[in-house]
Amino acid sequence: MRIVVLGGGPGGHAAAFEAARLGAEVVLVEKERLGGTCLNWGCIPTKTILRSARIVSDTARAAEFGLELADRAGVDVDRLKARKESVVDELVAQVESTARRLKVRVLYGAGRLVGPNAVEVELAAAGAEGGVAGDTERLAADAIILATGSVPVRLPAIDHDLPGVWTSDEAVSLSAIPDEITIVGAGVIGLEFACAYAAFGSKVTVVEIMEQVLPGNDRRVSKTIETALEGMGVEFFLGDAVESVEQNGDRVRALLRSGQTLETEVVLSAPGRMPNSAGLGYAEAGIEMDRAAVKVDSYLRTSLEGVFAIGDLIGGMMLAHVAEEEGTLAARNAVAELRTVGAAPILESVRYECVPACVYTFPEVAVVGSARDSAKESGIDAVQAVAKFAANGKALGEGEAEGFVQLVAEKGTGRIVGCQIVGPHAVEIIHEVAVAMRQDISVRELAETVHAHPTVSEVVKFAAVDAAAKCGC
Repeated sequence: MRIVVLGGGPGGHAAAFEAARLGAEVVLVEKERLGGTCLNWGCIPTKTILRSARIVSDTARAAEFGLELADRAGVDVDRLKARKESVVDELVAQVESTARRLKVRVLYGAGRLVGPNAVEVELAAAGAEGGVAGDTERLAADAIILATGSVPVRLPAIDHDLPGVWTSDEAVSLSAIPDEITIVGAGVIGLEFACAYAAFGSKVTVVEIMEQVLPGNDRRVSKTIETALEGMGVEFFLGDAVESVEQNGDRVRALLRSGQTLETEVVLSAPGRMPNSAGLGYAEAGIEMDRAAVKVDSYLRTSLEGVFAIGDLIGGMMLAHVAEEEGTLAARNAVAELRTVGAAPILESVRYECVPACVYTFPEVAVVGSARDSAKESGIDAVQAVAKFAANGKALGEGEAEGFVQLVAEKGTGRIVGCQIVGPHAVEIIHEVAVAMRQDISVRELAETVHAHPTVSEVVKFAAVDAAAKCGC
């Protein structure tokens, strides 16, 4: 049973490792480094940078905590970059070690689908096995899992070849901390970098074509984060767009649709990411596409028999932990189909409504399921309960009393439909609600669960108590 996985990011290596655990002979093809965007250029390096930014931000508030500091913490770019790279290198090494332990063959090179049962790989210089760099190796497979991830969206109005124009890849490389930076896009990527660079001392301006930050999120969430970042000195141009950019010496001039001109050292283009499918042979092999995304069914099967696709490549929730879950289930489904003869295999699918999404801004944001308005649009008679961190002893003691927990539940049954959290440790405490949703625990049962005191997670309990009363359950 031979399985080839194309792409070594969180979804790809999760798929490869699960397939190997299930007894398959696995080849994992990766163009650059194991870990993909998340580990090398996305989740891990940005969170490492944000940790340093949080320390800088905290030291600036030292007097509030009765502390005397001679000066605000400065930024040593070289040491910050070295720490970021050491964290990334350690995690890449751990992924490589797991591949060796599970006897997954890692083939470094540019892979391309050439049929339902074959992948061609142009071997790279680093780590090329069984051939010379530049040679092509053809891999036969009983099943193939596509996990080629995503690439930054490049807006046509922005010339990305200009030296002062960055994507998230340049922003995370930490070549310098600009005095002034214009960020195009107020989504997750844009706002996390806005927090980091504002904390490091940059004058940050954010341009967003939509009328709110974090488009698609609940308005209470968006407005709270907008206000918090404005408190850090970030300036927003919402409902506006960059029409053109031009290099002006060592500065970049951005002309907005409103007629406003912004001139800063750097323009960071961060409108989001798009599936990485171009030139990889997917459409040519007969796989149904939705623009750049590969279309799959609920079991992650493409329209080409024996070929599965996961992660950012299929659009949807473009999150590393989603890709990891999809990769694991795609591997199980592939093995189940290969082993089952004469009967329908038992296949698994992801329960996306129970998957949290997190934003590592100051304060943090975490959401799962639906907001009240979208729940009502779906025909659910939903109620909403809000509890604030301002009434929480742990949050007040930590000086992080901004934000709230907002629970959405079905009236009568108390079934939890969704939750939105803005505040301290939001990205950690959201999982309590995710587990409750997955296990069909009602707001009444959540309210009756004893929460330790003092903890910020008590705010979840307070919201659940209010929601249970409103639901009448």
